[in-house]
Amino acid sequence: MKKYLITCLVIFSSLIVFAGNPSSTSEKKSTALVSGKVIDNVSGEEIAGAEIVVNDKIIYTDLDGNFSCTIDVNNTEAVIKYISYNDSKVKINPYCYNTLSIELTSK
Repeated sequence: MKKYLITCLVIFSSLIVFAGNPSSTSEKKSTALVSGKVIDNVSGEEIAGAEIVVNDKIIYTDLDGNFSCTIDVNNTEAVIKYISYNDSKVKINPYCYNTLSIELTSK
């Protein structure tokens, strides 16, 4: 009888611990992949180290000006910044594959 009671107590405790919050496990965020290149609008040269702000996270372009990130579909705007260039805001359509070519203008 004592073993039966302890077994039931362990099973009940594990159900409570592993059940968690059902709303958080069933709610999944949809994401979309966004990639592209940041270039100078006059010379066409790639801009390495440009800052892309999306979903409150910051992504930097590589040496060839390329970037890639996953965004939440509820966010449809990215801000691109680089020293001595004007900031650029880009609208993103999260429901299609996004390959962006972003041109920055110097100040």
